[in-house]
Amino acid sequence: MQRPVTMLIADDSHTAQQLLMEAARASKLPLRLSITDNGRDCLTLLNSSNIDLAFVDVQMPELLGTEAVWSARKLGIQTFVTMMSSPPAEIAVNMAIKLRAYEFLFKPFAVDDVLSIIKTYARISSPTKVLIVDDSTAVRQIVQKILQGSVFNCEITEAADGGTALALCRNGHFDVVFLDCNMPVLSGLETMKRLAVLQSSLKVVMISAEHDAAIEEEAHHSGACAFLHKPFNSQDVDRVLHSAFGLRSPNLKVNSTAPNFDVAIEGSTIRLAHRLTGHIFEYLWCQTPPYLRNAIVRPAAQSMIAPTKVEAVAEKTALLQLRTAKLLAAA
Repeated sequence: MQRPVTMLIADDSHTAQQLLMEAARASKLPLRLSITDNGRDCLTLLNSSNIDLAFVDVQMPELLGTEAVWSARKLGIQTFVTMMSSPPAEIAVNMAIKLRAYEFLFKPFAVDDVLSIIKTYARISSPTKVLIVDDSTAVRQIVQKILQGSVFNCEITEAADGGTALALCRNGHFDVVFLDCNMPVLSGLETMKRLAVLQSSLKVVMISAEHDAAIEEEAHHSGACAFLHKPFNSQDVDRVLHSAFGLRSPNLKVNSTAPNFDVAIEGSTIRLAHRLTGHIFEYLWCQTPPYLRNAIVRPAAQSMIAPTKVEAVAEKTALLQLRTAKLLAAA
């Protein structure tokens, strides 16, 4: 019987909460939901509960979502986090990357987007049995270290040659093999063909320091799911394994064409200049108690131009950037 997975939904939008709850039901996984509409309770739940999977909105009352996750990470909390935001804010995405968030969803998103992340969590949190086959001890150690940096939970076994790899696969099950292309006695390609007979579901990733289009084509034709060139890193491994298991890779970036402001700070005055219209908005910034930390003092008298809809969205983004920039500096 599967262990129940505790999923946190932290968002002050009722619509977003309902969509996330719908996705949780559709996943058919044993999910136990915790729901909150403010950042302070989000932090409390992350710190005091066994939260496995969390969807956290960046902008919430009382405490930013990024601040809540940042505080939890400082305490060693390793929850699988997806951040959410509207409008897109590049600096918030950068903060999410620094906080080791798995994904960033921009509103409005769909149930399928959430289902994809839940499905990925289920696969990543389960053990992935990996066999590394390379005749070089040093290379095997390097590949093992790279796999340990992957988001996948890799249980690693090593083999120094094709014959040993075949023997291990006869006596046990593996999900993925990272197989060196150039080995003495039994080549990587020949080893792969024999492995396919033993375990037809085995996913083979060929690795090589050489760039040979003909060998790569033969490897793919013979059943390799990917071909990695040395040196590669944990991000390369994650990309390959997402593809091998039919998972959608995370997209931690923001469309650079999103409307935004140039921000300048002079003393206690924050000046926002909208790039598309040239309109300038000025705000006065003051220190506030923690319970009023979201408060922004009234606009300066000279900035009473009514913002367009596009400007209003971008203005919100710019102010979010200021808050998140403080976190980035602190982190």
